Amino acid sequence: MVVCAGRGEEFSFARVIGVGLIESAINLTKICLTENVDELIFVGSAGAYDEKIKILDMFCASEAMHIESAFLTQGAYTPIVTHKISPKPVICNVSCEALCVNSSNYITTDSRAAQRFLEQGLRLENMEFFSVMEVAQYFGIGCLGIFCVSNYCNANAHRDFLDNHTRVKERLESLAPILATRNESKHT
Repeated sequence: MVVCAGRGEEFSFARVIGVGLIESAINLTKICLTENVDELIFVGSAGAYDEKIKILDMFCASEAMHIESAFLTQGAYTPIVTHKISPKPVICNVSCEALCVNSSNYITTDSRAAQRFLEQGLRLENMEFFSVMEVAQYFGIGCLGIFCVSNYCNANAHRDFLDNHTRVKERLESLAPILATRNESKHT
């Protein structure tokens, strides 16, 4: 099953699950409890910590992390032990570089925090992906994320996201022939 966040980021071939870590986890869990889901492919926009990445570049991810910026500066702690998740991967014939994506309910707008995430080996962030991976792991479902870069994680993040969002959606919508066919073959 192909899923996306929604609220302006919908795709013809994807099912909307909601924005952020909580909404997406709740809605995706409901879907997995009531439907026969044997794999998940999440598609969406991503912010880049690494300014060497180009806007509109495409990436795949089969790993996700959940690290808040306060954790990097030792301004917070968590009793949650697992910060990184990688359920069984899904093989998809979309050609793009693979990496690990960080998720938070907050968009990074501090370039110093972005640099710290980059030092942790993270190059992209997307709000929903960690919860999608967590749900996939819970249900024993293979999972993959496909992302198009909309902005850099700096003071201009929101403005740049808005400026680039239409082109990002067009890039991701171009995957429709590949992913729609995949969806149809899985559910017929």
